[in-house]
Amino acid sequence: MTLVNARAAIETAINTAVTDADDTVSVVFDNMPFTTPGKTKKYVMVTINFDQATIQAHGAAVDQYAGTVQCGIFTPRNKGSAAAAAIAESVIDGLTSVNASGYTDTYSVKPRVGQITGPTAVTEENNSHFVSVVRCTFTAI
Repeated sequence: MTLVNARAAIETAINTAVTDADDTVSVVFDNMPFTTPGKTKKYVMVTINFDQATIQAHGAAVDQYAGTVQCGIFTPRNKGSAAAAAIAESVIDGLTSVNASGYTDTYSVKPRVGQITGPTAVTEENNSHFVSVVRCTFTAI
């Protein structure tokens, strides 16, 4: 198991769910180049942080990654909250898909997400987009 595979499992689950629900939504990740789209574009900015890399069982350490996923959902301002809510739902569906009994673990990392919070609105004056955030913890063994 590697950090790259653990990240890829989470990224793929989110990207698949969001683009399947609405292919006009761009999904970008914190480990790739990104140019902020125009004021009329919808997008999700995903940040994955690793907080733990091993657990100390009896004897040698065992790889067990744990961390947090934060998804910023950006929708055009003054268009209502329905678009943001729909995108948030697809982000949540992607996150929870790794916990489903039928999940195919193509990256061999056994990803699992914990408690999901949000969507929480983030209000900022003079921002071209309405922003809401969905967060959760995850593990990969």
